[in-house]
Amino acid sequence: MRSAAIAAAGAAMLATPASAQDLSPIQTMLETVEAALTGPIGIAVATLAVIGTGFMCMMGRLNWGWFASVIVGIVLIFSAGTIVAGFA
Repeated sequence: MRSAAIAAAGAAMLATPASAQDLSPIQTMLETVEAALTGPIGIAVATLAVIGTGFMCMMGRLNWGWFASVIVGIVLIFSAGTIVAGFA
């Protein structure tokens, strides 16, 4: 038991630091998702949400809390980069 502990301590002292991982594929994927949500796809989805909200208002079936949620969501999605840059 004691020799195993000594061997483990010796192995820990001889270990070299691990090389840093290359996370560029993950970063590229996340940047692609961000560009899709704030680019033309995001604009189209936000436009459809506003159109749907307009139809609900026109039919008298609009819940104003839902309307506020749609607007706040659109504002947060398109201003997320600016908000995060303010914290960084």
